[in-house]
Amino acid sequence: MKKVICEVSNKHCHLTKETLLESKIQPTKLKDLSQPGQWVTNEYYSDGTDKFRIIMPCRGQDQFELSLTDWIKRFGKSKEPVWKKDKEAGYVVILRHLHISDKQAGELGLKNGGYVSIRKGGMRAGQLDNVLVRVSPDFDLRVHLDTDEANALNIQNGEEVDLII
Repeated sequence: MKKVICEVSNKHCHLTKETLLESKIQPTKLKDLSQPGQWVTNEYYSDGTDKFRIIMPCRGQDQFELSLTDWIKRFGKSKEPVWKKDKEAGYVVILRHLHISDKQAGELGLKNGGYVSIRKGGMRAGQLDNVLVRVSPDFDLRVHLDTDEANALNIQNGEEVDLII
């Protein structure tokens, strides 16, 4: 059984250079993220309703990533969530996903856009299926969950779980 580190994501945003300039925010690095070249700022971006931690570097379009709970609080239960599969613009609900390098994916027989599962033991043992596989030569092997998913299985940021292929 292959182990993989889980990282838990709170609501955050990816901004364009234009939005960042308009906001007059001058981002300073809080810390590097596990995916090479990505980092978290000390600053937050406010859309007038919520504050979002900013993830750098800038992207080609603004994207605000929410947990399902955040989506429901903001838009209500009757509005169907926009599920984040890639770099969709606007407000999206994060899909749980596996970052993996092309070399690692080849070794495990995984393809970009495929799905795996993860399993966690313990008091709140369980399994999460439909973990989207994202392959890139720059990726480091990690599973990203939103706070709802992590809390459901009592997964702590940085904890290892079983990867089921």
